Amino acid sequence: MNGVLFVDDEPDVLNGLRNVFRVDRARWHMGFAQGGEAALQELAARPFGVIVTDMRMPRMDGLELLKRVRAGHPQVARIVLSGHAELDLVLRASALAHQYLPKPSEAKVLRAVIDRALGLQALIASDRLRQAVGALGSLPSAPGAYHRLKAALADPNVEIRALASIVKGDVGLAVRVLQFVNSAYCGLVERVTSIEGAITCLGIDTLCHLALTVDVLRDFGACATQLFGRLEGHALLTASLARKLVSDPARRETAFAAGLLHDAGRLVLASRAPAEYARVLEEAQRSKRLLSEVEGEAFGATHSEIGAYLFGLWDLPHELVEAVAYHHESERLGRAGAETLTAVAIANALAHWLGGKDDGSLTPADWDRLAAPGDLERWRELARAEALRLGSGPGPS
Repeated sequence: MNGVLFVDDEPDVLNGLRNVFRVDRARWHMGFAQGGEAALQELAARPFGVIVTDMRMPRMDGLELLKRVRAGHPQVARIVLSGHAELDLVLRASALAHQYLPKPSEAKVLRAVIDRALGLQALIASDRLRQAVGALGSLPSAPGAYHRLKAALADPNVEIRALASIVKGDVGLAVRVLQFVNSAYCGLVERVTSIEGAITCLGIDTLCHLALTVDVLRDFGACATQLFGRLEGHALLTASLARKLVSDPARRETAFAAGLLHDAGRLVLASRAPAEYARVLEEAQRSKRLLSEVEGEAFGATHSEIGAYLFGLWDLPHELVEAVAYHHESERLGRAGAETLTAVAIANALAHWLGGKDDGSLTPADWDRLAAPGDLERWRELARAEALRLGSGPGPS
């Protein structure tokens, strides 16, 4: 899957790409297709891991090509390289593409994006799951949050704080906002991991447009619908605790975002394989085994790996992706440079404990290693207080 397919209607552009990436021939096999129809023929003839396409092309434009690639070849990472920057076009493309890069882009930038996309393929061994994840332009959002955001945006005097409160309460909306604000289209020098900061950068009009492109949870079955209800409260509590557990103020908003999104891979599994995932949840509960262990046996990947794979394709900040990927891997916690990951893992374990169900991700030995004397009880008191503040109840004593 180390193939890259470049698509453009201009032969000179394709020749330029061929010359620029000539040095990468030993690492990638490359295809160059003039137009959408030729691209689909290339995809049918041999496997590719990444497609890089222009948007404005005759006969079949980039949007139509992306739709067909997502439907017929969802395991392929979809990257747009276009000189057209109209907001409406970019927003529609961002719901289909994993990344949007302006034309021209420096060769080293495009090369890094392609390498990252190809490298992420190794996170998930199952081609079936790569297809399932790749078919998603965005995560489904609960209808209640979607309609609350639309209603709030109808008020011309709505405050950023009110919008951020709605977005923070919904995993799909939070991902959509962070995905777009960190895209090359916005051109920000630094990564944005604060929901308030993201909304401020995007502006109200752009947020309104984004809301229209979010996939609303509809026909994903009872498993996904019920899971949404259970995960929303847990995600928000984990995010709030993670932000308080991080000592570095510069990392607090990243920790909050990572905590909010740490279980997003479960939504992917529940929406793409509802019956099978329901059986996985039942088996984990019946056997009292780690959920990630049962997921790995059933799907060849865990919800943590799936979430990290998707967010990596979207080029969300590495610190956030790392926390999503490894929050169940206790041996990685407590290391230098892993403060956000450690905070999310501890917050997740505390939130599960408060709900009366230890998820088993942290053993007594892990707690002894990570917590100084008195820390664990202090953290539990913090968890109780946060749950009360968020309206989740006091939890077990």
